[in-house]
Amino acid sequence: MSVRYVYDGAPVVDGLLGTPLSAREVEVLQLVADGYSNGQVGQELGLSASTIKAHLARIGRRLGSGDRAHLVALAMRTEIIH
Repeated sequence: MSVRYVYDGAPVVDGLLGTPLSAREVEVLQLVADGYSNGQVGQELGLSASTIKAHLARIGRRLGSGDRAHLVALAMRTEIIH
């Protein structure tokens, strides 16, 4: 995995499949790391809880983990989120 930055300075990670996380996916991960539930993340971003669940599933496929805590740990370790 490698970390790179997009035009607005937001970090993205090239996952196991070589597909970078979007800025929205990084936002979702940051809010999850801050302890927000899917519903709370959705409220914060103006999305439904099921959309957040879909984002997390997609992030999980890219990073190779289906576990919420492991996704947060990977993102923190690679400095995607703080």
